[in-house]
Amino acid sequence: MTAHIAAYGRLGSDPVQRQSQAGNPWATASIAVPLGEGDGEALVQWFSVVAFGRIAETLGRHAKGDLVSVSGRLQLNRWQDRDGKDHERLQVIADAVLSAKTVHPADRRRRDGEAGQC
Repeated sequence: MTAHIAAYGRLGSDPVQRQSQAGNPWATASIAVPLGEGDGEALVQWFSVVAFGRIAETLGRHAKGDLVSVSGRLQLNRWQDRDGKDHERLQVIADAVLSAKTVHPADRRRRDGEAGQC
């Protein structure tokens, strides 16, 4: 069974765009999804996002701090490093990336970190 997710949040870094050996585009990024507050502090869940093809090109047009909506399947990657330490990373393999600036332009932040004007 495959788990699907839709996440709405801010990119934590500029997307990194790459090409496969066959010349197909793919991109990675991180997204911070706010979960509310706990003990007076904001709770945030971070996800790694991997996108391929046109979806990677769409993701690549965004920058750190941009609001995006990402949907896709969850994939848990597990590995051991050279020292034998176990690692896990939960990734979203994107099947859609939507720009939140067209959905919520009043909440869009400018690249210099100041709130945009309506």
